[in-house]
Order: sequence, then structure tokens, then C-alpha cells
Amino acid sequence: MAYFNKIPNLLYLKYTKNPFDGQWIQIKNIFSRIKVVDGVKGNITTFDDYIIEDGDRPDTISMDLYQDPNYDWTILLLNNIVNFYKDWPKSKMSLDNYVNFTYEDPEAVHHYESLEQSHNGQIILRGGVTVPEEYQFITPEGVTLPKLQSRISVSNYTYEIDQNEKKREIILLKPDLIPQFNQLFIEQMRYSPSTEFKNESLRISKN
Repeated sequence: MAYFNKIPNLLYLKYTKNPFDGQWIQIKNIFSRIKVVDGVKGNITTFDDYIIEDGDRPDTISMDLYQDPNYDWTILLLNNIVNFYKDWPKSKMSLDNYVNFTYEDPEAVHHYESLEQSHNGQIILRGGVTVPEEYQFITPEGVTLPKLQSRISVSNYTYEIDQNEKKREIILLKPDLIPQFNQLFIEQMRYSPSTEFKNESLRISKN
């Protein structure tokens, strides 16, 4: 993935068992992605919303939109996707397998959420707020509603489906802005001169 080729390096002093005997090793400064995301998003504001479908991958989306699969890193970067297997939505089959492996009982209660409550035509409590099992809503008149009118249970399976669906909503940079994005990315990744500065793509780590 081209993204890692663009990340600046870091000289890190790795010690052996002897605290006075260390060796400098060169590693990728993955923490610089935080600076890049903030800096680039602050300079480019033209994006398209996209819903990930089953079978979509960053490289296939990049190919469809940019006619080049090697811009897959822009999709991951802009959407703060660090762990592909954790942050990318699963297919239905993969999700079912994950749920069955993770939970002893997929239909057991994962948590409870509030039901929407209104008063005089105004919503005074939105639905979907996580609440305890014993939660009971008290109306403005002081009436305590029973649990069944106050909250609803969410199963393990439903919870995982909801979380998976949220991951489908991402943003994509418009194709004509890819060159500008790439340039901003390179500029943001450069190190500025400092006491730890070696060159624009290498600096010394503070241990």
C-alpha cells in the first residue's frame, strides 16, 4: 500500500539488557497519521458520501472512483481506518460467523436503550440512549412508566449489526482533488528542523 511508503521514518534507540548498550533502529512513525488527518481535512472540504457494499474493498473503490487501485490509502486515511479487519464493515456471512464465535448466545440481551418520549408534541427524550435494565421513565407529571414503555432490549446480534452498518458510511475525496490531496499529504508528513531533525523524512525519537 502506497501509504506506508510516504510515512516518515523515526530513529529509535533500542536497548538490550544492558541499559548502557543500545542500538539505533529505523522505524515508521505511524503516529504522524494523526497530524496528517487533521491537517488535510482542514485544507480540503470537498468529499462525497459513500455507503460500503458487501464485497467492496478500499482498492476496488479506489479503482472505480479514481481508475487506480493505489489510492486505497486515501480512503483508509480520511476515514481513520487503522485496523482494516476491525474498522471495515463485514459481509453478512462474516458478521454471522463473528457473532456466533464471539457470543455464547447471540440473541441474549447486550444492553437496553430508551424509547422515545414526548410531551405536548415535543420530544423530551430521544430513543436509542443506553440505559440500565431497571430504567423507568418518569413523565413531567410525575408518572413512572413501566419498563416495557421505558426501554427496549438490544440483542448481541442486533448490536453487532448496528455497529457494522455504521462502518458502511464513509467519505471519499472527489477525483479531481486527488493531486492536491497527495501534495498536502507529502507536505504534512515532512519533518520540520529541530534538535531531533535529521532530514525531511527522518528524525530521532526521544526515549
